[in-house]
Amino acid sequence: MQLPQSLQPWRDWLQWFPPEQLPLLADLFARLNPLLGPLRGMQQGGVPEPDGLGDLQRRGPYERLLASEWLLADELPDEFLRRAAVGEHLFLAPQYRTHQANRMIVVLFDAGPLQLGGPRLVHLALLILLARRASEAGAELRWGILQNAPQLQAFKSAAHLKQLLDARTYQTVSDEHWHTWRAWLSEQDYDSGERWIVGQRLPATDARSCTHRVQIQRSLDGRSLMVALQDRATRQVALPNPDQRPALQLIKGEFDTARQMARTAVKTLIPRVALTLAPIIASSGFHVALKLLDEPGLVVIKLPAPRQKKPLDVRRTLWNNRSTPLAITFPGRMPGAILSLDEQLVFWNMPGLNPVARPGREQLQLPAGTATLLPVVWLHNGTYGRAFLLDNKGHLAFWVVDNGKLPTPHQPGVTHSIADKVVGMAQVDRNMLAYLRHDAGRLYVHRLNPWISQSTGHVIGTAKDVDVDQVLFPASPGWERAFHGCAWMRLVDGQQQWQMVAPDLQTGQIDLAPGWKGLGLLIGEDEALSMVLLGPNQQTVALYCGGEQRVLFTTNETIARISFCPMSGLVAALTKARELVVYAVRDERRVLQVMCNQAQTQSEDDTHVRT
Repeated sequence: MQLPQSLQPWRDWLQWFPPEQLPLLADLFARLNPLLGPLRGMQQGGVPEPDGLGDLQRRGPYERLLASEWLLADELPDEFLRRAAVGEHLFLAPQYRTHQANRMIVVLFDAGPLQLGGPRLVHLALLILLARRASEAGAELRWGILQNAPQLQAFKSAAHLKQLLDARTYQTVSDEHWHTWRAWLSEQDYDSGERWIVGQRLPATDARSCTHRVQIQRSLDGRSLMVALQDRATRQVALPNPDQRPALQLIKGEFDTARQMARTAVKTLIPRVALTLAPIIASSGFHVALKLLDEPGLVVIKLPAPRQKKPLDVRRTLWNNRSTPLAITFPGRMPGAILSLDEQLVFWNMPGLNPVARPGREQLQLPAGTATLLPVVWLHNGTYGRAFLLDNKGHLAFWVVDNGKLPTPHQPGVTHSIADKVVGMAQVDRNMLAYLRHDAGRLYVHRLNPWISQSTGHVIGTAKDVDVDQVLFPASPGWERAFHGCAWMRLVDGQQQWQMVAPDLQTGQIDLAPGWKGLGLLIGEDEALSMVLLGPNQQTVALYCGGEQRVLFTTNETIARISFCPMSGLVAALTKARELVVYAVRDERRVLQVMCNQAQTQSEDDTHVRT
């Protein structure tokens, strides 16, 4: 992890935390570290003891005169006397070792009801600051809980930090608690280093048994925490209330989770997946699919429910190895695809769609390879069904599901064109699709349903002599009635500039920092738009909302492919190490983190379907 220069002194401990929590910790360290003052209990004293030979010097007793000088006395006595007269003789100097106080820092925390919430963040920050203090002095750090029976704990890992945060009691600190600890410490070898007690309404102490007292309490207006440190003098600082989301994560011990989540149990080893195609997310939010690397087909993962204990359900589904996938979606619980096979388009796992002749380039320009998948939307209301495909040249086409029962205004088994000059499309409701056309300098948003009842275009803006490079739509039931928001992007000096269009057609502009990219759009109950972003380091996913940007999650390796589903609100990121991370933006939780790099072996127990 790359840390800013200001955080480098604590890098050994900050590696336990995801980057989105580092700004809060950096602020705490910057405010609290100056309070600590110089180290005590490490002074030198007592009578120095000899500890071998050290340097050479011009003065000393003649029993420590160098042997070479005595040889000179035998061979050249006049030179020996001259050197003695002018002080040029060399003597061996002894090395002395000074006594040093006990290299131990002990800190005792109040885990009572007065220290719940924000004060726990101060406990966490102080423990890390004191750990660095001890490390620099070659000392040891031990900590304990004032209300508990005397027992000191080490601080070597994130687990010890979580142990501190989990230590809670309904008892406030009393004089009896401190007297018990003081008596116990006096019997140990710990009785001569720094002694810290941290809390509120702390018992009376003397300077010998307690060198530092840290009082933490909320300000009268509730807007800050007051931290006062007492040693030889009193120093204090006011800590403003932190951002609620990362603060709650830290207080709950929600850090160092990458290793835990990567150990998700699976029924079947997840085979190696291709890094050339982004994950495909089901609009229901229940499944995600990835293209297999070693076989023609997909691996399908059923996403776990919160606190699910049973292993993941992982399946493989294979298509004809002569086929080339052009577009992939989820018509139901299993994925379907539009495949190019010889001179036909085959609708694999898309019931009711019959193969059609490959359309001409003037109608649909289909890629020759599989470097990228084309956008596809499947709409089916139980009676009418359509599959919509958008090519790279702005041609929007569809095919009709033949149910063999009801007449349809469009013939099945034929490629139908519906629009050109289309910038982008997305499914925005269960039975609704939205797309943006850029025609004659104007931007039109159209709505489509399964029976091809198309709205007249909503004019959302003008873009004369400007290339519109991308459009994002939020999913919402409001699309059934009218236009319900979008964002369109153009590049300005290589940076993304987004025009946000609210449901009431009010617009706003967002200029992203260099390297940041828009992934998806969400709309809240208050109809405020928020945008999911990918960072320039290809390892950070963030959310821009209300003029502020916050990190949602980060990955250990560079993200190779990433996708966002507006219907489910899920982000699926596939790293170059073939680690899949699925994150629920609306719930702000990591749904899945698992490796997809296992060598696949064919066995009778493999769960797969070949079509």
